[in-house]
Amino acid sequence: MSITSLDIMGKDDKDSDVQVYYQHGSYDKFDALDKGKWIQVFKGKVRLDPDELVNIELAKDITIRAGGSASLYVVSKKGLLFTKTSSKEFSIYAHNTDFDVQVGLSTKKEFQKPDKLAEFAGRIVYES
Repeated sequence: MSITSLDIMGKDDKDSDVQVYYQHGSYDKFDALDKGKWIQVFKGKVRLDPDELVNIELAKDITIRAGGSASLYVVSKKGLLFTKTSSKEFSIYAHNTDFDVQVGLSTKKEFQKPDKLAEFAGRIVYES
């Protein structure tokens, strides 16, 4: 499976600097706050919208082998919309026949101390 783009929503209707990073495997298996451990696949200005999903095409597809996993880290200077959750970290909150999406962590600032548990409020666009 290859992730080709993400659809994201902003907290406000604003232009924002957005970056997308990934790492193969679960972020609990490496130092998630070490920026050098992540691979950047998008960096650019995005017009965020709190009412509509905005598509961002990745500069490089994120390929995940069958049975594998990947961690995604999406950063927006103006704030991304996500869903706070009381579920446990790594619990599955979305699922289809190709992959599961798990509860992760949000941070207030890029690669800083985790703030709260969160569910990605967007869409993962992929090819299988």
